[in-house]
Order: sequence, then C-alpha cells, then structure tokens
Amino acid sequence: MGHSYNYAVLQAVPDPRRGERVNIGLVVFLPAGLDVRICETRKLTALTARSWDADIKAFGDILRDLDAPELEAKARNDLLRSVQDTLVLSENGWFEAKNESEYEAVVRDIMRTLVSRPKRQRRREAATVVSEISSVLRQADLLASKDDPLESGLVVRDYPVSQGLEADFVQLNSQFHVATVLDLRANNPQIAQAALKAVVLDRAAHKFTNRKVHRVGIYAAATSRIPELRDNLAILKPYADDVMNWEDQHDRDQVRRLFFDAYRSHTKSAENPLN
Repeated sequence: MGHSYNYAVLQAVPDPRRGERVNIGLVVFLPAGLDVRICETRKLTALTARSWDADIKAFGDILRDLDAPELEAKARNDLLRSVQDTLVLSENGWFEAKNESEYEAVVRDIMRTLVSRPKRQRRREAATVVSEISSVLRQADLLASKDDPLESGLVVRDYPVSQGLEADFVQLNSQFHVATVLDLRANNPQIAQAALKAVVLDRAAHKFTNRKVHRVGIYAAATSRIPELRDNLAILKPYADDVMNWEDQHDRDQVRRLFFDAYRSHTKSAENPLN
C-alpha cells in the first residue's frame, strides 16, 4: 500500500473585486515541509499584462516559513490559508504513491489536470472541409490523381491561379469551374480567411481569360450561426457566382451535382466532338 499525501492547488486572485481565480500551481504537504510546484503563470500574465514571477516566489517563501510540519495536513492548510494575499490555497485533496517515481507521476498528472492550460489542438480548418469534399469526389470517381491533366474533366485539387494562390478545386469542361472552400465552423473564424478566398476567385477570373469562369464559394457553417457570420460571407459572396453551404444537405448535394454534371458534359463532348 502506498503512502498518502495531502495537497492543495495554489490559486491566484488577480482582482479580488471580480472574484476570478486562476490555478497556477500545487502545494504538497510533505512530512519535512512543502513541495511547491508552479507551472502556469501565462494565464495570469494574459489577465493582468504583467509578470507575477517575483510575487509567486515571495509567496512560496512565506508559505515555507509559516508551515508547521508537525501539524496535521488540514491544520497546516488552515494556517497557510490565513495569509491574506492575491495568492491563496484551495481545500485539501489527497493521493497515494508507493515510491518517488510514482509520486512524481501523480503530481504531474494532477498538475496537468487541474493547473496546466489545455493545449489547443491545431488543425487546418479549411483542409478539413476540403478533405471531406475530396472524399465525396473520390468515391464518385471524380477526383483527379496527380497524373490526370486538367483536360481530363476530373476535379483537380490545389490548382494555382496566381503566385502563392491556389483554388481548392478546379474542373474544366466547356468552362472553368473554380471553387474555394471557407471553413466557418470555428468559434471565431478569421475575416482574413474569407478575404483570401475572395482574392483567389477574383484572380481565377483573370487567369482563365480564354474561357468562361464559373466561380463557386463553398463554405461550412451551422445554419443557426449564419447570422453571426454575415461579415465573413459578405466578403466572399461578391466574388462568387454561386455560394453553397457544405453543412446544408441540399447545398451539399448541389456541390456534388455541379462537379458530376460538369464531368458528364465533358465526357459527352469528348465522345461527340462535332456536337
């Protein structure tokens, strides 16, 4: 059976009037003294626009000086919590560990769970929707491989329309169908992304001057959120002949139909070049 340890979360209250608390570290009540671990000060800096390192170090020294290891853990915590400051301790928690390595592992896990700021998972938002559309086109045998030319009538991904600018999808039959994809499913989609997609559509019209260009803006957003995304869509819409919402089933079917009809038209023309 392992040894039992008591701990408290070290919290900061940058503005007592607001009552907001930020978990910044852990204090473990060891028989010989306190094990003070600090792992998160960025949240405080973001809230107050100043460094808290000196304050935290000074508070840690005060805790160690006041600590009375001969007392029970609750009494030790009550004593330390009597210090009135913008840094405070939570109520006690406890854990068990059989040895030093297990102790360190449990402490790290508690810090990760209760203190550390969750790491934001990075993902390419637009690429996610592009991948979904690509999967649908691939299943319908409409997506071009790297060896298929534009003249095949298949849908080509990531087609350059200007230096540094690529259309997400391009398809050629009697006209150029140029599509850009705008993912608006994030909590705070950036206006700049909508502007970039609009520029791609605009440049495509200048690139393919020898044929008619059909510009398609495909976006992805829950229908309930469309009113709050009107600024993003207002940037895209003037540059698109058709705008479709990938999250709407009717529009999704329209996207599929657009590429399918264009390919069917292309193959019929190829079979009957005089028609």
